[in-house]
Amino acid sequence: MILKKIVVVDDDEHIRSLVTDILEREKYMVIACSDTEEGYKRIVKSQPDLVILDVKMPRIGGIELCRMMRENPAVKNIPVIMLTVESSETDKVIGLEVGADDYITKPFSGRELMARVKSLMRRATRTDDVEIIKVDGLEMNMVSRTVVLNKKEVELRPKEFDLLQLFIQKPNVVLSREYILENVFECQAMITTRTIDTHIKNLRHALGSWGKKISTMFGRGFKFVPENKK
Repeated sequence: MILKKIVVVDDDEHIRSLVTDILEREKYMVIACSDTEEGYKRIVKSQPDLVILDVKMPRIGGIELCRMMRENPAVKNIPVIMLTVESSETDKVIGLEVGADDYITKPFSGRELMARVKSLMRRATRTDDVEIIKVDGLEMNMVSRTVVLNKKEVELRPKEFDLLQLFIQKPNVVLSREYILENVFECQAMITTRTIDTHIKNLRHALGSWGKKISTMFGRGFKFVPENKK
């Protein structure tokens, strides 16, 4: 059996050991790093299935490391979970804007950590009965998890891809933030409205003018309105 590989980057030895112990008990292979420079080298070299980053670290912080990953084609699609402190709402939003897929607030339980890890792992490997979805000049390949718009590939993060899939499969339907939370984030832990809005903002930006098909229904949620759905 090939073990799933996770890189953990945190300068706090206690947190690093705690996360490593939890993951290893669940049969994951863990590469633990105490600083972001070492962490980035190990991420590029080992090509892990998931990366867990602490936001606050000396020199290069977790947010900048996430940005570096998203700018490197070799590792840009690896899911990233950020570790934050309770009061760092700004850090969470910035982390999502540079491409983080989820965050965990310290202190956290082993159960919460594993719920987030397994959820991201499922999304990273999930396929659909329909291999390719086409709508209004956009094609989603559910096996390779790639998006092509007007014959040009669009770079999307894992959660952005899942959001787009949800909207396309529910055309002309108002989707509440609660519905999006349950079907994309797959976690009942507290996720703020601002978090969901940030992901949708990033998705719209990546899609350019096509992203305007995803409308904000004030006080209700969001709706995808296609010109035609094939």
